[in-house]
Amino acid sequence: MPLDNAKKYYKFLIPLNILLIVFIYHQLFYSRFFWEGEIEKTFVVEKGKNLDEIVSKLKQEDVIANSFLFKLAVKLSGKENQIIANTYLFINGMNNSELISLLTDKNLNQLVKFTVPEGFNLKQISRLAATKFSLSDKEFISEASNDSLIDILGLKDKVKNLEGFLFPDTYYLSPKISAKQLVNVLFNEFRKNVMDNEELISKMNLRKFSILETITLASIIEGETKLISEKPTIAGVYINRLNKGMKLEADPTVQYILPDGPKNRLLFSDLKIKSPYNTYLNKGLPPGPINNPGMSSIEAAVNPEDHNYIFFVATGEGGHKFTENYEQHKNAILEYKARLRELKKQKGNGK
Repeated sequence: MPLDNAKKYYKFLIPLNILLIVFIYHQLFYSRFFWEGEIEKTFVVEKGKNLDEIVSKLKQEDVIANSFLFKLAVKLSGKENQIIANTYLFINGMNNSELISLLTDKNLNQLVKFTVPEGFNLKQISRLAATKFSLSDKEFISEASNDSLIDILGLKDKVKNLEGFLFPDTYYLSPKISAKQLVNVLFNEFRKNVMDNEELISKMNLRKFSILETITLASIIEGETKLISEKPTIAGVYINRLNKGMKLEADPTVQYILPDGPKNRLLFSDLKIKSPYNTYLNKGLPPGPINNPGMSSIEAAVNPEDHNYIFFVATGEGGHKFTENYEQHKNAILEYKARLRELKKQKGNGK
């Protein structure tokens, strides 16, 4: 090849190679990958996992497009041994550079652990959220009264807010999350676990329960006990009382309407508070849920135990005694009071 032609060829080749390198570099670090479905994904890097294991899991959970290219990007960045074991929140459409930064920069990867206990009501969740994030309890309650979300439930003009429809669970969230985003996260988790649960919806339909009736009953069950083994039995008691036209007389419905919030022991005067939620005064279910029940209570509401019990009272040891008539119920109350006296005496003796 003549010298002049060779020079021209290499002059052309050099910028072409540069463009190729830039293209490959861009593809490696800045090409965005979009997965199908949800906007966010939680991802856990466990202690002791090596790069191959982490990359394999990222691909398995559809966070990255190509295992080889992501691994190459990590190695070229020099951060192969800097990945931090943690729980991460990935946003749909992140590129490899952003993922690597998130996985290796301790200033970026700190998510807030936010646990909504089963049975927390809207006010309690709002106060908890205000202590964890840069939002106020009023903002949270306002967003939880969003008509568009209530419309998704098909409950327009039936409920005023999403009480009962914010799913209790442990979440790992951005510290900068807004009240609107937080409500959406909790509501979407309810939709996923309840509304998209075909088996659960089928059982609701079989019993001719609406979603409002189901969650309302579940919230009362949640308020009565934390013992999963008792929940179907308690559900059966309330179904029996509803079928007999009896008032539910459920203490949690009264606790819900107390001006100063729940108390350890209800007074007779509390049972007379006028409210559509007071099941000591009104027959049937209250107008809506009284808290946000967990899955075990929702399952119990659609799978009530078949029995003849219509009463139950605490045993003083964490559970309840179930009875079929008022005479048995009165005896169970006497047993409960005797047990309380015994426990008080034991405490006084230092046992």
